[in-house]
Amino acid sequence: MPKHAKLDLVENGFTILEGVYSAEEVAAARTLIVRVIEYAERGLEDPFDRYYLPHRSDQGVLYDVVQRHPGLWQLARSPQVLDIVASVLGDDVLMYENSVVYKPKGKRNSVPFHQDFISRPDEPLKLIAWTALEPVTVASGAMKVIPGSHRNGFLPWHRVKGETHHDRINESAMPTDTAVYAELEPGDVLIFNQLLVHGSDEVHTDSLRVALRVSYQGFGSVETPRGTPLVMRGGDPEHLATHFPRRAADLPRSPLWKRIAHLVGRRLTSL
Repeated sequence: MPKHAKLDLVENGFTILEGVYSAEEVAAARTLIVRVIEYAERGLEDPFDRYYLPHRSDQGVLYDVVQRHPGLWQLARSPQVLDIVASVLGDDVLMYENSVVYKPKGKRNSVPFHQDFISRPDEPLKLIAWTALEPVTVASGAMKVIPGSHRNGFLPWHRVKGETHHDRINESAMPTDTAVYAELEPGDVLIFNQLLVHGSDEVHTDSLRVALRVSYQGFGSVETPRGTPLVMRGGDPEHLATHFPRRAADLPRSPLWKRIAHLVGRRLTSL
């Protein structure tokens, strides 16, 4: 783990790891993702939509791609990335969610300033790894970040219905003139705190600016917004006993309505 990486992540809210993936790994992942983008744009039936969010090719977001496409699995489990993540979140790490983000041509593709998961302030901290699969420059829509903004906690925000990036910070919540561009080479990984204020400009170039985005969480809460929790590191029995020391028989039972809803939900997803 580079000596400066954790310090940058703690102090500035983000760090960049250079050359995490080889040219061959990047090329294979990008080829697969471009094929997935082409498939999504055809609007065919999605056999996974009972478990995951439907893709939004109109706004440049493909959801839960690691679970759908095993060719991307290794990019979610880089030891170099997980070393940094575990240094902040602890030895036990799960994948909270993931997506491919890109800049669709000829469409609105800017990303307003926001904080990730801003509508879920009671959940444990998350770190996000954003892997560049082609050159990410200012011209191609590099992410804009405000260094140190994560130290302000959750900011006032509002929701714009119908958009993929629907939860946005209020313009008056934070000055954005200190934003810097995080330019990356293919195979570089930007790791950032969910509270870091970030966004990107609208661009129209021949580049799709394809990136894989994976968010990680510790075992403070073993849950995900959809699908199932996938452990990326740790999870050994002795670790589980540390995180969850209570006997199952001693735990309070969920209210009846919750148990019924859970059973109904399981039944519906099995149909």
